[in-house]
Amino acid sequence: MRTSESSTGWRTYGLAVLAGPTAFMAVRAVPLVGLAPEPHLALGVYAWIVAWWVTRPVPWAVTSFLPCVILPLAGAMPLSSVAASYGHVILPYLMGVMLFGHAFRKHGLARRIALAALCVPGVARSGIGLIFAILVVSAVMSAVVSDLAVIVMMTPIALSLTRSVAPGAKRLSAAASLAVLYGAAAGGLATPAGIVFNALSLSLLERLTGYSVSFAQWVSTGAILTAAHFPVCYFIIRLMLPPEVQAIPNARARFLKEREQLGPMSRGERNVLFVLVLMLVLWILPTFVEIGFLDIWYVPPVGMVLLFLLPEAPNRSESTLKARDFREGVGWDVLFLVLGGMAMADVLTTLGAIDWLAGVLTGNVTTEALPWIAGLVTPLLTQLASGAATTIMVSTIFFPIADALGYNPAILARIIPGTAQAVAFPWSSPASAATFAFGAVGFGTMFRVGFVATVLTSVVVIVLSMILVPALQAFSPV
Repeated sequence: MRTSESSTGWRTYGLAVLAGPTAFMAVRAVPLVGLAPEPHLALGVYAWIVAWWVTRPVPWAVTSFLPCVILPLAGAMPLSSVAASYGHVILPYLMGVMLFGHAFRKHGLARRIALAALCVPGVARSGIGLIFAILVVSAVMSAVVSDLAVIVMMTPIALSLTRSVAPGAKRLSAAASLAVLYGAAAGGLATPAGIVFNALSLSLLERLTGYSVSFAQWVSTGAILTAAHFPVCYFIIRLMLPPEVQAIPNARARFLKEREQLGPMSRGERNVLFVLVLMLVLWILPTFVEIGFLDIWYVPPVGMVLLFLLPEAPNRSESTLKARDFREGVGWDVLFLVLGGMAMADVLTTLGAIDWLAGVLTGNVTTEALPWIAGLVTPLLTQLASGAATTIMVSTIFFPIADALGYNPAILARIIPGTAQAVAFPWSSPASAATFAFGAVGFGTMFRVGFVATVLTSVVVIVLSMILVPALQAFSPV
């Protein structure tokens, strides 16, 4: 048995490894008229990277450095030029966002805020009311913390609540788990810090088209998109997973008791809350006062530094975040996937591959179809590759096409990250995997409900983005 399992494992690994070179050679074998050898080679490297991002024979971070190996070897670009493409403001931005989310969870502020919201009178008097409350609370938290962190924090709270008020109610528990997942996905649309796809989209928008956006401008459309998700997700869950329990007696008393057990706010919680408020102020300040250095990318590094400086207790030298938190609080694999994708986008642009691709596709795509193609291709690809990889790939291709067609690429910058969150399969994203791992949602239920949720929310994001971005003038060229 062990020999058979070992043989199967090696076979799977071998196929995963071969997927990259096979994709590379397939692209190289296709005659691309009008494309010079160097950008043709770069497209092949990009295909190799995407293939390995999907099959994962090595960590995403390792795959992301393939351009540093292949492009200089093939003589397409010197190593110094390739390596320079990895330097980008998104690195400290994402590190700051990830470490803040880690501090938010570590010091218990997230749990306190969630229970405070659930203690509001009338919020959770029925099974479906409890589901809606969980949906909204998860969305609010996800606006400033990563969706995975929200899943890890909120799902145990939601399941403990549903199992205490209705033991054995399997549909209610499944509905609560999905409410956390869908709420986290919805809240991630509200702010640039909500999900990593937002930062990717904004960064590629600036690099490829020259459009820029502030925190307040993003939120002006994001808050509406998040709010539009609530009725859609609520009715999907209500119709497809109707809770067994109608009325929940003494629900508020139970939540109040659990909140009391938390005790007063700790110094660490107050520090995290202070940093949160300061970051929001700094993000919003440029709306009222013109400050040259203060843009959307500057704020998270400020918060990160403060979390390592502010003392956790007045009589001790320990800070709110410590050296160990720097190692554990950053998703290094995802971070370097993002950097690798940004670097590859730079390489393709520098060598002219993006201009060639945009020229080929421009004559075959209409402006009316462009947002729908981008918005429907993205969730389809996200079921196969990571949301970050999909966002990089689709944005890199479609932003220049939109610019060439005279279509506002900022609309696509809202659509692509908004439809890149996969919730139908357990393997589609870390957030979906974490939800499935808690055991309250079966595979069939996750796929059945998640498929409907993906289709309907994608349509909502596409339609509203096409309306809101021009109407609110939320984005403007530099």
